[in-house]
Amino acid sequence: MHLPLVGITMGDPTGIGPEIIVKALSKEDLFQSCRPVVFGDQAVLSKTIHMLGVDVSLDVSEKVPAQGYRPRKIRVIPVSRLDAGALEFGRPDRACGKAMVTYVEQAVKRLLDGALDAITTCPINKQAMNDAGYLFAGHTEFLAHLAGVPSVAMMFVGSKWKVVLVTIHLALQEVPAQITADRVLGKIRMADEGLKNFFGIDRPRIAILGLNPHCGEEGLLGKEEEKEILPAIRAARSQGLNVEGPFPADSFFTLSGQRGDFDVIVAMYHDQGLIAMKMLDAKEAVNFTLGLPFIRTSVAHGTAYDIAGKGLADATNLIHATRTAANLAKLRRKKY
Repeated sequence: MHLPLVGITMGDPTGIGPEIIVKALSKEDLFQSCRPVVFGDQAVLSKTIHMLGVDVSLDVSEKVPAQGYRPRKIRVIPVSRLDAGALEFGRPDRACGKAMVTYVEQAVKRLLDGALDAITTCPINKQAMNDAGYLFAGHTEFLAHLAGVPSVAMMFVGSKWKVVLVTIHLALQEVPAQITADRVLGKIRMADEGLKNFFGIDRPRIAILGLNPHCGEEGLLGKEEEKEILPAIRAARSQGLNVEGPFPADSFFTLSGQRGDFDVIVAMYHDQGLIAMKMLDAKEAVNFTLGLPFIRTSVAHGTAYDIAGKGLADATNLIHATRTAANLAKLRRKKY
């Protein structure tokens, strides 16, 4: 059976996306688990290859090739035609903003047409995306729009933990209003279904974190646990889900017993779940989007403008993200 076809979107042309793609596809690692094809810009990738001084060639095609995948030969779908010589690292313009979104659009189109088995996305600049007229908070929200689904969830998959976020890209002051019983229950159900459908866990053990310090101290430090989170947990249990909590977030990740007791952790907001993940698994943890009708993983880092164009970017996380997408595609084949 053929290895899965995984589309890799180039992300921000002025960030580290092009560099980590060239580095990742210069090694054998990925080619043992998938057939990777890049949705990006030929001139930008050529400039990156020259900057790195590596022995890599580009093979450009308008369609996703079925064969011919090997290290140091990058199969490219040329989505944009930017003036690579005029680009400044860390300074995306409107054309870059449109390009980074179009890479995703074209990869998703191929996914929905059945030409790809999964996609992995390199980091974009959310402001540049909005400046180009795509008014979304980020990659995940834009993907939900393209797929036509009402709700998605970010699951970060690391070596020890899987963490699902109830809220994603929100200002901290806006988070409490979004912690509702319905939303928390929805993310719990997505976590349960995701582990069953993609990770082969028949009865996932799910831990729920509280929002407030010490889970609100019985209402003294906040009432979201009592009014919203606990009702969501009770509703999930009534539906047969294996759920426990809420647990205080400040101590949960430090307790070795709890780390091994659960298959997935549901955190209330972005930094609550991801600080611990990135401290432990900065290179290995990858983002997997629940709720989409296709497999999408992403690197767990940003555009890294401070090192873009300097040859310093580490491709390890992209390799893990792409390999995770391929492995999930293989599991899905077995299931269906």
